[in-house]
Amino acid sequence: MSMIGMKVRLSLSLGVLALLPTALFAQAPAAAPPPPPPGWTGSIGAGLAVTSGNSKTSTINVGYDVLRDYGTDVLFKSTGLLLKGSANDVSTVDRSQADARVDYKLSPRLSAFALTTFARDNFKAIDYLLAPTAGLSYKVVALPRTEWTVDGSAGVVFEKNKGLDLDTSGAFIAGEKLVHKLGEKSKFTHAATGLWKLKDFDDAFYTVSAGLLTSLAGNFDLKTEFLSTYKNKLTNTALKKADQSIVLSVVYKY
Repeated sequence: MSMIGMKVRLSLSLGVLALLPTALFAQAPAAAPPPPPPGWTGSIGAGLAVTSGNSKTSTINVGYDVLRDYGTDVLFKSTGLLLKGSANDVSTVDRSQADARVDYKLSPRLSAFALTTFARDNFKAIDYLLAPTAGLSYKVVALPRTEWTVDGSAGVVFEKNKGLDLDTSGAFIAGEKLVHKLGEKSKFTHAATGLWKLKDFDDAFYTVSAGLLTSLAGNFDLKTEFLSTYKNKLTNTALKKADQSIVLSVVYKY
């Protein structure tokens, strides 16, 4: 082989080697952009309730829950429920509750949060109970099908009872929530909270719930839930401290 031929072949080989990195990078697929945050999600439901305790009647219930995912470590959550009914044009149940909460994720399991809780119960003589608090939340169990979270917060509670002045106190709230998927179309939920006034721990307000959510069709679910509220100190001793409700509702998810 002549010197000229060797030089030509060497030049071609070096050129091919020089183009290899460019070709490899050109063929590598571009990284997929991160998915957009889910945004607003939630549900709204309505149905019938069978209530016992201070009143026994069939009632109407309306409830909602919303979640705002910002695609960051911040989540906004809110839930609410209204139970209202009458018998022979006389009010027999008139109760509502709601909350609004902002979570900031500190780790995969630990979050800091600010929470405002509202409750009203005509048959416990509670015009309103409002408690803004802040605290920490921890996921004790975080599995694909089961999630159990506990939390605690401290702040202030404002309670206005019928015929009495507004009562203000420091407050402590502890709670837990369990969600367990039974299958592709159903899940079990449970939650419990306790609110204690710091100036009188005997003046406490407890709520407990347990429910089953079953998919019907499309975005509709059937919800069956047991609810219980207990107020340890009432302004009217003739009233019962506990009220229980069985709530049946059709829920639309969005």
